[in-house]
Amino acid sequence: MIRNCLMCGVELTDDNWSKGWQKCDRKQCKDCRVDTDTASNKTRMYVNGNYIPKTHPLYKSGRYNSFGDAAFSGTYKLDSIKEGYVYVITNKAWPEWVKIGMAIDAEDRLNGYQTSSPMRDFILEHSIASTDRRKSEKEAHTRALPLSLDSKGEWFKLSVEQAITILDNLNEYGYTRATKEANPIPKEDNIQGSLF
Repeated sequence: MIRNCLMCGVELTDDNWSKGWQKCDRKQCKDCRVDTDTASNKTRMYVNGNYIPKTHPLYKSGRYNSFGDAAFSGTYKLDSIKEGYVYVITNKAWPEWVKIGMAIDAEDRLNGYQTSSPMRDFILEHSIASTDRRKSEKEAHTRALPLSLDSKGEWFKLSVEQAITILDNLNEYGYTRATKEANPIPKEDNIQGSLF
């Protein structure tokens, strides 16, 4: 009995018809199967050849060797989130230094630092919500740089009060934020205010 592919009509032989599909009598050649799999699997995720359901928390369509490959390929879901927080974190091991950073969740970021610290001595001094955390962090760094005695990446040698004042005065929305009393020393507040 001659069998033909239901998709393209080619005669099915051992060369172009997979053994598994022969057993279940699925009449589709290997070429059409590849086209069908590619078309229907565009929204599926496979890691190391295993199907990952859409309900998985790290789901991202595509084929990857590991979850790490998925996380660092293209735009991951978290990368597309603009909202978040800009924060000030300190650690008593480095007095006079503050870290000004950004995160989707400042408390979660603090917990991440605590995990790597045996003393669990990082302190979240202050955080502000932002509709564009990257832009706000960049502005905060720009303002902190001339005030700091030294800087190393996101770490600045300045007072906690200065860092809080910087965050409270970010001009993200085109107007000055309502500030909390961040610095009891008027001299530092005046220094901060004179730069903006």
